[in-house]
Amino acid sequence: MELESEQDTGLTDDEWLESQSPIFSRVLESGRYPQLARVIATSEVDLNLDTLFEFGLARLLDGYTALIESHN
Repeated sequence: MELESEQDTGLTDDEWLESQSPIFSRVLESGRYPQLARVIATSEVDLNLDTLFEFGLARLLDGYTALIESHN
C-alpha cells in the first residue's frame, strides 16, 4: 500500500503527513474533536498512514458490530 501511494503521489508517508499538517492542526484547534486533541497532546501517538488506517478501520468495524448486535 505504501509503495503504491508513493508511486501515485510522489510522496513518502511522512512527506504526505507533513503536507497535511496545516489541515490537521485546524481540525484539532476547531474544538470539534476534544478526545482526539487530548490523545494527541498527551501521548506518544505514532501517526503514520498504516496506524491511522488500522485505527479507522477498527472504529468502523466497531460500529458495524454494534449495529448488528442491536438487531439480534
